[in-house]
Formats: sequence, structure tokens, C-alpha cells
Amino acid sequence: MVDNPNETPSEPAPSETVSTPQPTAASEGIKGAEGGKEPEKVEKLQDDTAPQQDATSEDDEEGKAAYRPGGFHPVYIGDIFNDRYKVLNKIGYGLYSTVWLVKDLQATVGGDASNVYRALKVLRANCYGHGTDTFEREILRCLRDGSREHPGYPYVCHLIDDFEHQGPNGTHVCFIFELMGETLRTFGPWFPLNDMIPYEIMHRFTIQLVLALWYAHDHGVIHTGMSGTLACTINLMASVKAYQSSQIDIKPNNIFVKFRDYSFIESGYLKEIPVPQQDREETEYRPVPSQPLRWFYFDYNAKYSADFDVTLGDWGVSSWTTKHLTEVIQPVALRAPEVIIGAPWDASTDWWNFGAVLLEVFRCIRMFDGGVPQDGHYEPREHLIEINDLFGPFPKKLLEKGNQDLLRDLFDDEGRIKGAEPLNRPGLMSEAFTPGMGRSLREYFVSFMNLLMKIDPEERPSALDLLRHPFLGAVQ
Repeated sequence: MVDNPNETPSEPAPSETVSTPQPTAASEGIKGAEGGKEPEKVEKLQDDTAPQQDATSEDDEEGKAAYRPGGFHPVYIGDIFNDRYKVLNKIGYGLYSTVWLVKDLQATVGGDASNVYRALKVLRANCYGHGTDTFEREILRCLRDGSREHPGYPYVCHLIDDFEHQGPNGTHVCFIFELMGETLRTFGPWFPLNDMIPYEIMHRFTIQLVLALWYAHDHGVIHTGMSGTLACTINLMASVKAYQSSQIDIKPNNIFVKFRDYSFIESGYLKEIPVPQQDREETEYRPVPSQPLRWFYFDYNAKYSADFDVTLGDWGVSSWTTKHLTEVIQPVALRAPEVIIGAPWDASTDWWNFGAVLLEVFRCIRMFDGGVPQDGHYEPREHLIEINDLFGPFPKKLLEKGNQDLLRDLFDDEGRIKGAEPLNRPGLMSEAFTPGMGRSLREYFVSFMNLLMKIDPEERPSALDLLRHPFLGAVQ
């Protein structure tokens, strides 16, 4: 957290060194494994990862209906954007964009494929110029042009180029990014221990993500949604249908694993992945399946060290510290207490979101779900009960800032939910929540989580507090 987000960017004190320790352990193999069942109220995430070079039906992607005025731009293989970027294949899509592997025709050829191949993100036409503009372009430019000396700069997915493209459905803002291998949504199954990311990599990634958020906060930016979902548009008192729709991207899919070997693009991806067949004469555009790069950014057939790196991306629903895009933010299951109760929020809300995501990513456990027994639909009351159960009562001063229409008669004088039955679920120190950890590591990790997840936003840590914590030990 930044004490005053409106101040100029700050740097570490001269006597403190921020470092990303080099891991020493190596994995003995790359394969998947089934996970065990967790106790009630501790939801084990299911592995929905299949080999990503397999084609996906168009019904699972953006769909034909998205291609209408104000919607997506019909992209064809071979199209050239901005007189420079040639489309080679589709590598992803989302609610507001499609993403394509492109070749930079102006890149200097010299054996460095990292400068030749890029990711093109084409936004829907209604993202800008329709009175409800996101801040994505402006935030990406701010982050790119910020202090390169800041220790968090390398761990933000930076904009390389941006431009506008005119198409049949309107004017589309387009972004060019460095290619990334995959997201943490699919990274875990590379590892043999129940799809859990090994501690050495978990430790490394956690430091890098703290640094990324520190960088963003020091530049006046709040990420607001660590898992990349666009559920911020859902009303606080979500209906069953709205809640279910928010689960589309509940996995941490805006934390990107960096490329380790760009040569696999030419030697593997471009040779092995089929190019979609498209007919430009069709009256209705037919979406093509995504063919992600997951299998083509490091040598997964060989033993490897743990020196992966990540970047934090997907800034499409981010806000400025001084101007919010919307007041209802974050995926519902990762939503900070102040957001749930309708109280004001600031950059500290990212730390709560970050803590919840860590448990999802590294232990395959979802800390909260807010589900009502029987049908499982989301209710804020259930979510608040779960927060009470793990992290204690809500302080009165926070409740006084919340939406009184929501909170009236909900909390008792001690800051707990009236009439709530005990959940009887194990605590964070249990094997259910932190499986596979030894005693000392578990104590450090749980202490770190308790530091992140203070119910009172004013008590949440600064980035330096987190980096100093024994779990990370990144500041000397």
C-alpha cells in the first residue's frame, strides 16, 4: 500500500535492497497429477487444462453474435495492422477483445525472435468512444512510461505500441504486447505434485507480483481484479445468473508466465499448429479457434530449473487512485471486505485480492465462495460469514463507512454476522488450506496471508512490509 497514492513514485530506501532470489531446486519431471478431496467449505479447484494446441469450437469462444456494430473486429489470417503487424494465428480471446500472434514486419532480423513476434490485442469497438471508456490505454501508457528504475517495472506486462483500426463494426483500439507463454490458470499442471506450483517458484512469483503491484500503486494505478475477470459490472446483490457468469474467469488468468525460448515459435508453433481456414467472401464472419502458445515457450521435454518469471497484465478494468472506473470491483469470490459492504476503497484493496489469489494459484484452494447451501448461488452474507470465520470481526469504523441499506441488521455489536452458524472448517494452518507445506514454511505462509488480509484496509501492509516478511525475505 502507498501511504499517499498521489505522491510522486517512490523508490526503496538506500539502505534496503529488493531482490528476487534465484531458486536452487529443479523439478525432476513435468506431468499432471490428481488432487485429493478437501474438507467441506474448502473448495478444491478443478483442473480444466487440456493440451492447448487442440482446437476449440467457436461456441466456446466469442461467438458470431459478438461481431456486430460496436463489437469485435473480424480478423483474418494474413491481415496487416497499422502497416506493420501481420496476423499469423489466434492465441486468445476475452469478453472485450481477441488476441493474435503477429509478426512485426519492421523488426530487425538478426536471430532474435523476441523482437519479431508480438501479441496483438484488438478491443471491441464500444470500449472507447461510447461514453463508457475504460482507462486501459491511458493506464498502459502510464505504466510503460513510468520509472524503469523501479524494482517492479520488469514484472508488469508493458505496452509496446497502440493504434486505432477502422473496421466494419467501428473503430477499434489495438495494443501490441510482448508475447507471453501462458497464464497461471494453466501453469500448475506442469508440475507433478497435485498440480501445485513448487515452493521455489511460488516464492519467486510472489515476490515478483508484490513488486508489480508496488510499481502500479506508486504510479497511481489500482489493478482491482487480480484474476482478470470482468465481474466488476455485476451488481453487489448478484442474481444467480450474474454470479454464475462471473465464474468464467475466476481463475488467475491475468498473471502471465514469460517466454523462456522464443525459438520454439518458429521451430514448433508455426510448424505444428494449423492455420485456420477462413473465407473472406462469407457474408457472416466465422470466429476461429484459439491456439495458445502454452506448449511452445520452453522445452517441456527436458529437465528445467525454476527460473520462470511472471508479469501482471490485463489492466482493462483497472482504476486510477484518483478516479475509479466503477465502484463494484473484483471477482466476487476474491472481493475485498470493503467492496462487499459498499465502503470506499483504495489501492489497499489489491492486497486482499492478491492474498486470495495466492491460495488459488499455489495451493489449488479457493478461500471463499459465498455460496448458499443447496443450490450454491452467491450471497454477500455468506461471503462475509466466511471472512469472519478466517479473519475475525469487522471493525465498527469500517462498517460505519459501508452501505447501510445492505448492512442494516446484518452485523452484531461485535462485528460478526447475526445468526450465522459456525462453519466448523479448519483454519489456514490446516492441511486442508495449506496442503503439502512443512510446519515452519506453513507458519511463515499463514503469517504472510494474515498480514495481507486485514479486514480493515487501513491496517493492510505496504509493499516493503510484504517484501521484508520472513516468508519472502526479499529486502535486506
